[in-house]
Amino acid sequence: MNRRTYKKITWILIINLSISFILFSLNVSSLVEEIDVKFGESPIIDGQVDSYIKEWENANKIQVNLVDLPVKLWVLQNDENLYISLQFDLLLKYHSSNEFMALLISNSSSENPENFIDAKIIQFNNISNNEFEYLDYHIDNKGFSNDTFNNGRGAASLNEITSIYEFSIPIGPNNKINESEDVLLDYEANYAFNITYGEFASYPQGIKKSEIFLININSPPTKQKNLTNIALFIILITFFAILGILYGFYLYKIYRLKDIIDKSRH
Repeated sequence: MNRRTYKKITWILIINLSISFILFSLNVSSLVEEIDVKFGESPIIDGQVDSYIKEWENANKIQVNLVDLPVKLWVLQNDENLYISLQFDLLLKYHSSNEFMALLISNSSSENPENFIDAKIIQFNNISNNEFEYLDYHIDNKGFSNDTFNNGRGAASLNEITSIYEFSIPIGPNNKINESEDVLLDYEANYAFNITYGEFASYPQGIKKSEIFLININSPPTKQKNLTNIALFIILITFFAILGILYGFYLYKIYRLKDIIDKSRH
């Protein structure tokens, strides 16, 4: 093998290794965290976390990073709704007066931007006074348009340095939604969500930070029958049935006795 051939083989190996490394890096970076939703009691969507009544107690709680902004993500569901709470700490001087948090929802588990067709937004009008509004938009060709009807609920507050955003989104096949505007979240399915943080009320121009994750929505747990109650119910039915039979037999004996007495008189 001459020197020129050796150099060619070496360069080919280097190029192949470089391409393999790039593809591996892209594949790793595309991995999206999956979240399994836990069932629990419905939290109050008011932008507050009340530890006294232990709302959000059963939520799946993780931390995600929107670039350089650590955000607590709590996810919970019941038979009818998916609940999401987003919390982060930031001094007031670093907040925008008109900041917002949004959930951009894909119609599947796909991370393709074209599949994100639904946006639930909590928009502050004046964060110092905790003035906000909940908005429901549909996304088409990267444009945001107001929905005909708001689907879901949302609330937010700034408590000292802690910002709290809470969302409630209907789930289940029986929900009446406009499927051209909203994503129908169904049981036993997973959907891509894009947590989005923005600094002024313009979409998508106001978006500054975002991160995609998957939510796996579960079917409602099977309600197990209470065997104790069933056993008591059967015992009660049997007891009253026996009483009925004895009462009927008692009436029959009285009737027979009366019949015998009448015959003896004649």
